[in-house]
Amino acid sequence: MRRRISSSADNASDVNVTPLMDIVFIMLIFFIVTATFTREKGIDVRTPENTPEDPNTRPPPALLLSVQTDGFIRVNNIRIIDPLSTKPVVEEFMAREPKGVVIVNAAPGSKAGIAVTVMDQARAGHAAAVQLALQKTE
Repeated sequence: MRRRISSSADNASDVNVTPLMDIVFIMLIFFIVTATFTREKGIDVRTPENTPEDPNTRPPPALLLSVQTDGFIRVNNIRIIDPLSTKPVVEEFMAREPKGVVIVNAAPGSKAGIAVTVMDQARAGHAAAVQLALQKTE
């Protein structure tokens, strides 16, 4: 019968990972506690409410900016402009109608980034209220 001779190298190969796991959990708790979370501001989409309309009330004057599928903006269905030249048009409208609102009408095939650019340009043009209207897909 042979006897096995155990060497000290076999015993040294066992690594105790318990202290390592303790450190990992402590670091995890530290990073969770010290993390700061920010909220990104999104587009506020409000749906119309079912309220009875008073026939004596007049809606405020509106500037209609229609975002087309080709990337251009149609102003009040009259003229076509570039999305980055929306600010002067809105400034001129707000000078004529201080209580006016700007309505951004996005076509179903238009890019969302262009609609956001138009809304940002309208806000930069000192528009009191900027509303987003989406066309129904058929």
